[in-house]
Amino acid sequence: MKKTTFLTPQEAEAAFYEALERGDLDAMMEVWAEDDEVSCIHPGGPRLTGYEQVREAQGQTGRSIVVATNVYMRAASGWRMVLHHGSPAPAPVVRRDVPVEAPKVLH
Repeated sequence: MKKTTFLTPQEAEAAFYEALERGDLDAMMEVWAEDDEVSCIHPGGPRLTGYEQVREAQGQTGRSIVVATNVYMRAASGWRMVLHHGSPAPAPVVRRDVPVEAPKVLH
């Protein structure tokens, strides 16, 4: 199967998250480089190394709010993901010492 050529890292990123939203594992994995050096770290999880370990773990993740860092590399087949690292998102900070302003409206 011929892989899609992603011309920019932004194109690869968009394809990855669109596939993630659809729950389409094959489309998500199409963005990854097929390399033994790729790595994926889910929040609180171990480092997964290699295309096969990453593929096996993608179907085991649940939904949560995370902060993610993705690293892409340009190869002959276009831009490919080589690292995905997710960390738990911090809780929103509610500051009680800052007054809340009324929204400004332009007429």
